[in-house]
Amino acid sequence: MALEDNPPAVYHLSFARKMLLMLGIWPLNRGDWLEKLYELYFLTTFIYYIAFNISGAALAILTWSENYLTTASSMGIVIEYMSNAYKVAIFKSATMRGLIREINEKEQQIFESDNQKVKRLYMKNANENRKVVLSYTVMGTVGISLYFLTPLVGNALIPLAFNNETGIQAHYFIVFSWFPFDPNQYYWAAYLLQFIGCLIGYSYIVYCGVLYISILNFIKVRFQIIQHYFINLSDYGEEYEQLYTVDQEMAQFLLLKVLVKEHLQIIDFVKRLNDTMQFFTLLNFLISSFQLSLLAYQILQLPLIQQLPVLSYFTTLNTQLILTYQAAHMIVVESSNMADSLFMGNWHTYSPRTLRTLQMICIRAQKPLAMTIGPIAQVKVTALIQIYKALYSYMCIMMKI
Repeated sequence: MALEDNPPAVYHLSFARKMLLMLGIWPLNRGDWLEKLYELYFLTTFIYYIAFNISGAALAILTWSENYLTTASSMGIVIEYMSNAYKVAIFKSATMRGLIREINEKEQQIFESDNQKVKRLYMKNANENRKVVLSYTVMGTVGISLYFLTPLVGNALIPLAFNNETGIQAHYFIVFSWFPFDPNQYYWAAYLLQFIGCLIGYSYIVYCGVLYISILNFIKVRFQIIQHYFINLSDYGEEYEQLYTVDQEMAQFLLLKVLVKEHLQIIDFVKRLNDTMQFFTLLNFLISSFQLSLLAYQILQLPLIQQLPVLSYFTTLNTQLILTYQAAHMIVVESSNMADSLFMGNWHTYSPRTLRTLQMICIRAQKPLAMTIGPIAQVKVTALIQIYKALYSYMCIMMKI
């Protein structure tokens, strides 16, 4: 294959890299003035994003207990946007930069090897991941486009009344947010400010989600590659016999040392990723139910033309939750499958020394690796069900207010 003959610098994370470069989040290591300009660009847009969120929170506070629909509309956006500001800070951290670098280095090792089966396994996973995140990105893009178009369509088809005191016509806006000026009088300035803020917020939510999902899927395929070696231990052992001119027992032992080292590297990788993400995962777990309930409340209360963008946003956030929890769940599954893969090979032909080593690996595999929700639970599909149970409870409370 042409790709295998000329491997790219980044393959598995290529889509995430292109998107995050536009936001100034992807790590650059140029060490020149372009990198400084790149970091200044990120800092400028990030500060604007924070200011935009503060304006939304300000309106929610000002309208508290006066207009629940306005409050729900403001907080429905602000909660997710502010939590993703923390997520962006995580992805700009030195730890995350190191993890991304390790992914690219490991990818190059795979492409530079002569093992065509492992290359195909890796590329199959990378291509499947790309289809998933691309579909998710299209969904998010449709959602934000509806947010941008709905107020313009509303202003044209269902114009609002004029203010009797000022004589200024009221307008529809992308979201509810506070301005230090009359937004109806200076509508296009207000619209532009909201457009930029929402575009940055959408990009942070979707593209950071794409990167995180891609990293989780990368861990999954690393487990699958180890399982492939365990299942075909006899065949690869014969290659080691010829390569190192040793007997069968020593060849299998040398191969197992390499696989154990690879397993330990994956364990360390998951631990560092989890240490970096677990507080955000806990925060996201706690607020997701409430935030989704605010969006569901808007869908039930708003006119049809305004329901569509909120419904699309609701769907996008749900999709990201499902993809993230499913990808994290697969880490638990694949790490547990390590023990099963040991018995799928010709284990009955192995020497006692090889079997003892396999037994140790099997014992370690009984404790599956997992991403965690702070100290309270593992990131699995069962935890996702708890979010939707809480969502139902919040909705019942809101509908009674």
